[in-house]
Parts: sequence; C-alpha cells; structure tokens
Amino acid sequence: MLHIYKSDAQGTLLNVKEITHNSLVYLENPTAEEIQSTAKTLNIPLDFFEDSLDKNELPRIEKSGQASLIVVNAPVRVSEESAKAGVPYKTAPIGLIHTQDNLVIVAREKLPFIGDLIKGKYGDFQSFMKTRISLLLFKAVSQAFDSSLHQINHQVSGLQKKIKSSYHNNELFGLINLNKSLVYFSTSLSAMSILYKRLMEGVDIKIHDEEKTRLNDILIDIQQSAEITEMRRESLSNLMDAYAAIIHNNLNSVLKMLTTLTIVMIIPTMIGSIFSMNVALPYEEEWISTVVISIAMVAISAFLVVLFYKKKYLRL
Repeated sequence: MLHIYKSDAQGTLLNVKEITHNSLVYLENPTAEEIQSTAKTLNIPLDFFEDSLDKNELPRIEKSGQASLIVVNAPVRVSEESAKAGVPYKTAPIGLIHTQDNLVIVAREKLPFIGDLIKGKYGDFQSFMKTRISLLLFKAVSQAFDSSLHQINHQVSGLQKKIKSSYHNNELFGLINLNKSLVYFSTSLSAMSILYKRLMEGVDIKIHDEEKTRLNDILIDIQQSAEITEMRRESLSNLMDAYAAIIHNNLNSVLKMLTTLTIVMIIPTMIGSIFSMNVALPYEEEWISTVVISIAMVAISAFLVVLFYKKKYLRL
C-alpha cells in the first residue's frame, strides 16, 4: 500500500495523492506496480526496494548515485497460530531510502510504530526533514525492542511457574523458541549498533551536532538492549538445562511412585492367587481361613504403604 505525506505551510502533515518535492513516501507491503511507479518517479534503483523487502536482510547502508539506502530491523510478534509451530518473535527489515528531496520508508508488513511515528507520537517533524524522520524511526525501533524484551521476560516467568511441576516438554520447547527469538534480536541489534556508529561519522548522510546527540542516545539504547538480550540468552540457556533436569526428575518421581504401588499390590495379589488355586490347601474349608487371609493381606498392604511413605517413595 502506498502512502504519500507532505507538510503544508502551517507544518501540518497531510495525506496527498502524488509524489512531489519534499514528500514523505511510505510503502507498506507494496505491490510491484507501486514499487515501479515510486522507483521511476524518484529515480531509485529497484534493488533498494527488493533489499528492503527481503526478510533475511540485515541492517546496513548502501549508496547508489544520489540515493542512499539504510536498512534496519524491527521486532515483530508472530501470530499465536504461527508461534505454536515456531518462534514467537522475529525481526523484519525496514528500508529508509534517502533521495535528494524525498524520504521513502519501505516495510514488508504492517508495523504499528510506523503509524505512530507518522502521527507524531515520537516527536514533531515536517515531510522535508529526512534525517529527523529517520532518527525518530530509529527511536521507535529501539523502544519496540525494549517492549519485546519485556514481553519475552514476562513469558519466561510464566513458563518457569508451569515447568516446576511439568512432566512434558511443551514448556521446554517454549523456552527454546523464545531463545531463538533472542538470537534474532541479538543479531539485528549488533548490526544496528555498527550501522549507527557509521552514521555518526556523517559520511553517508549529513547529520548536524544536535542530531548526532540524538543518534548517540539511540545508539546507547540499542547497545543496552543488545547487552540485555545477551544476558537473557545466557540466562535462558541455563534455565533450559536446569529445567530439562527438573522434568527428568519429575518423571522419575512418577515412575518411582508407580513402582512402589506395584510392589504394594503384588504381595496381596500373590497371596490371593495361591489360596485361589484349584488344589487342596490346609484349612481351606474353614470359614476363619478366609478372614485370616483377608486380614493378613490388608495388614501387609498397610505396612508397605506406611513403610514406603516414610521412605518418601509415595510422594511426588
């Protein structure tokens, strides 16, 4: 979908129909026709759009003629149905194409924070402020990573509570998938840290001192998110090792209890089987023998139950 914005004389951002001088262009999951039209109007290489829509593209910067492409990655939460079969979070590329007079934002899927950016949630801007809009987008991406890391931490806490009494691998697989998401985050954050350091040099795009200060603050946030991601990856790996052992111990406890119950039941079963055989046995015609045997079976079972309970064989 193609969205075109331009600021009027009062600085209000308006949605317009055609790309003109100092327009802000936003392509959300664009069609081939929209890409061709935008590329032709602004004289942008088609490779820039293809790279921006490549789901495996990592943060980087590229220049061709008067156009520059900056690719960043943003965290995306996967739908619940898809998350059941894979990772709950992934990263999606966002392309920022700087031309001489325009800025083009390209995203392969709908990202809510881009809409918030255009609405002015992250700061005021006008459509001709290409560098400022880019920095505000970097800020939005940084906050999106912080929010996603907080949600992952909350999910890990929930899985921790379940896994303490679990005998299955579902919760463990949940931790594994969250760890995979953190791997995606770590790769993207490290690449964006390098990208922002390069942008700080002001070689690829012009950055004023005030904007350098803002970019430096964003760089610090990204580096902190990268450090938090690495710490949580390490912590999660240790948790998976520990809880794999816990699940194994829980299963052993169940098997131990079932084995104990089998022993408790097998003694009276053997006694009952012996006295039920079709052979002559002492006192088999005396009614008292049935009472004595029944009492003996109950007494032996009770004794074994008490014994095994004290030995903690009948406790999970």
